Amino acid sequence: METWRGSVLVLLLLSLSLGILAHGESGGRKHGYHSYSRSCPQAERIIRDTLSKHAGWDRTIPAGVLRLHFHDCFVDVSSFTRFKFWFSNFAVLQGCDGSILLDSTPTDGTKVEKLSLPNFMSARGFEVIEEAKQRLEAACPGVVSCADTLAIAARDSTVMLGGKYYQVPTGRYDGRVSSQERGNTLPSPFGDASALIQNFKERGLSVQDLVVLSGGHTLGTAGCATFSNRLDNFTKTGKPDPTINPRYLSHLRRQCPAPGSPNRVALDKGSEFVFDNSYHKNLARRNGVLTSDQVLNEDSRTSHYVKNFAHKQHDFLSQFAASMVKMGYIGWKNKHNGEIRRVCSMVNTH
Repeated sequence: METWRGSVLVLLLLSLSLGILAHGESGGRKHGYHSYSRSCPQAERIIRDTLSKHAGWDRTIPAGVLRLHFHDCFVDVSSFTRFKFWFSNFAVLQGCDGSILLDSTPTDGTKVEKLSLPNFMSARGFEVIEEAKQRLEAACPGVVSCADTLAIAARDSTVMLGGKYYQVPTGRYDGRVSSQERGNTLPSPFGDASALIQNFKERGLSVQDLVVLSGGHTLGTAGCATFSNRLDNFTKTGKPDPTINPRYLSHLRRQCPAPGSPNRVALDKGSEFVFDNSYHKNLARRNGVLTSDQVLNEDSRTSHYVKNFAHKQHDFLSQFAASMVKMGYIGWKNKHNGEIRRVCSMVNTH
């Protein structure tokens, strides 16, 4: 028993010390704005230009890059956080560390996040980050992390489609670990409000953050398999989800005539290429696609936020920017537990 207590104490002190690093000086790189203003002043322009080029070829790219950033940040927390200590969110999270960008290596047989069920064959935008990183390495070798590149590209993805500009705190180091198992614990499209609220809470995010960040679904599409359970046999009742607007139900059934249909449906009907509050308006009309979307309008803990954002686009855009900054601090790596990768798809060799 004393050995167990001693081990827990050591872990607590380690978590706290790493947390202090993560919220203050990160190995000589301080959390805050314009970290690259001297070391790589052209960094944000390079990232923005690369994203714009790819979006010019494929208008769905901004949605893919934004989703990539979310999925990077939301991989499973360490089991140690289950102790629920007040400082447990500091440094034990995988977090926004570019781990989703890593490829498996044939030598060690590691299965990485991009192979997990929520990401495999659906995570997109890797080529944007790789090209931006190549250009950054040519201009400023070893300076800009892949994690920062992805965070900045995600911001630019929303701005180019109507979102509010915000300064991205930079100075993250890249993680060296990527796990398929942890990737499988991303928030489920079938989750109820309680599961979603808990998932965000474990990452230091509030109920309001949950509702506003879910508004990222104003961009992009969903495969039929992620919501077909709502159309005819919801919770094995033999009936459709009663929270779907009947007219919208007919629309979804036409788009997905069979559960195995390969079709994709816009997450925000009529506005999948504009970053606005249409997503929340659709939830208020019961035109949400995923269970995890529509439950936000049905649960009393979240519904008032949905209604506010549906009526006040300025509030949504401003709060989305603030919540993205907040999310970007999850699992912040420093030089003690990370590196600046030279290539985003592989860790550095030493």
